[in-house]
Amino acid sequence: MQNARILVLDADSNAGLAVVQSLGAAGYHCIVGGASKEGAAFTSRYVAESVLYPDPMTDAAAFKAWITSWVRERDVALVIPVTERTLVPLHEMRGELDVVKRVAMPSKATLDRVLDKEQLRELAARLEIPVPASAIVTSARDLADDRIDEWLREGAAVVKTIKSKVWNGQAAKQFPVIVVRSRDELVRAVVERVEHVPVQVQQWVPGRGLGVELLARDGEILMSIAHERLHELPLTGGGSTYRRTIPMPADLLEDARKLTRALAYDGVAMVEFRGDETTGRRWLVEINARFWGSLPLAVFAGADFPKALVELLVEGKVPSDSASRTDVYARQIDRDLEWLKVTIKRRGRFAREELTKPLGRSLLEWGRVVTGRETWDGASLRDPIPMVNELRRIVGHEIEGVLDRTRRKAVRAAARRTSLRRATRYADARKVLFICYGNICRSPYAQYRLVEAAGGREVRSAGFHRTEHRPTTDAFLRAARGRGIDLSSHRSRMLAEADLEWADLVVIMDQRNYEDLLRFNSAATNKVVWLGALDGAPIEIDDPYDMDEAHTATVLDRIDRCLAVLTGASQ
Repeated sequence: MQNARILVLDADSNAGLAVVQSLGAAGYHCIVGGASKEGAAFTSRYVAESVLYPDPMTDAAAFKAWITSWVRERDVALVIPVTERTLVPLHEMRGELDVVKRVAMPSKATLDRVLDKEQLRELAARLEIPVPASAIVTSARDLADDRIDEWLREGAAVVKTIKSKVWNGQAAKQFPVIVVRSRDELVRAVVERVEHVPVQVQQWVPGRGLGVELLARDGEILMSIAHERLHELPLTGGGSTYRRTIPMPADLLEDARKLTRALAYDGVAMVEFRGDETTGRRWLVEINARFWGSLPLAVFAGADFPKALVELLVEGKVPSDSASRTDVYARQIDRDLEWLKVTIKRRGRFAREELTKPLGRSLLEWGRVVTGRETWDGASLRDPIPMVNELRRIVGHEIEGVLDRTRRKAVRAAARRTSLRRATRYADARKVLFICYGNICRSPYAQYRLVEAAGGREVRSAGFHRTEHRPTTDAFLRAARGRGIDLSSHRSRMLAEADLEWADLVVIMDQRNYEDLLRFNSAATNKVVWLGALDGAPIEIDDPYDMDEAHTATVLDRIDRCLAVLTGASQ
């Protein structure tokens, strides 16, 4: 049945292209679906048909109506949801469609447990599979937990929603996993998430990501392969941008087997662990109950999971767990270039929670592609167009980046000259307006500081953040109070046209403020002084919103120094 019609959803995903290339090469009739035509899988030579559908992240009901109508009108042997964007809505449709038997996903009971990280954690604990210490948080009050304070004192905690994607009505929200190092960061991350879904706060555990990819039937693993993450973005943990296959760790395979048997698992999955090389300790992170982002590595290594899944579900053919290659590599080229940029930018300032390595070694590793031991996601000599398009897009993006950096540099150079000239207007300015993005740190601090030496002037501050009445963060409050500035009563304001009409002088902190102001009211830029232009240092004053105590102090030193120049106190 290799001419069977297979509908592959999520054409814009990394795994989606890998699935199409695998099944197309095996002779299957691939119908590719996506929410927009931008998906790389649409450009594959193996696409027999293509279709657009409503984006389930913005209108789940419309997607469900589309899939109901579309599948019933066509002879489709199997529907493959590649990501949770389509998997979750299809999972919710069980019982509504007779065609649900044609969808490649685990049973309802299995998926209910796997998609809920807290249920999965509890199952793993019962099976004596190591998991990070965890606290479930349903409101900010739950953060009054001594364990959480201890994790922060030890260095960091991890905040994750118990479900990766949360539908509120017909639209969905997705919150990234975040590593926090202070209670301020913790509270902000939890408050943002907990109004939508319960949150896990977990002890941060050292190491790198490890994955056991598998295909199971009735809980028994039919084929498997293992990989380790070499690069992750963000550096504190996220999707892998560079990975390699490794010999299967016996303990991880056994833990994966415990889980698949307990869940009576059917289908493909990636069981994700975190492993500490120095101690040999391993912890379960989660189960991806669908194809995973690093799927191209498994296929390159000889573990063709898409083909094996379709043969199992459509033809009843049980795959053999044949040996696959170890110590081969796969790189998601666009995101790994971003990883490289972040590594260069943060060189010498890495935290222990960040997965990185020496820059020189990282650059040399790009040479592996010529040895035949590395592939780039989407690259195929038999299907070259997706990679050609990807390389063209990357080059175009980099050229745009160079042009944008050149433009921004020119803007800053001109801003320094005009700011030094306009600063002399301060002597005649009776109304001074300070602006930063959020109006909770830099601009209110400068406002309150200037009030001390205003000399009859009126002083305001405002920002561009659309949420008003936000207080200053606790960490910044303490830092400002240590310099005699009490911001406890301050609440953020959004910039209004009336503020700009009122002001004689507008003082901003960085280029983002300038560009936001340019869009808001371009005429007002004639009143602008960049505060950071006044002390001879780099013109932008950094936002201390998420900075540690030492870096916050550096920012406040700059603001004080520049204000002294502005008011003439330094003369």
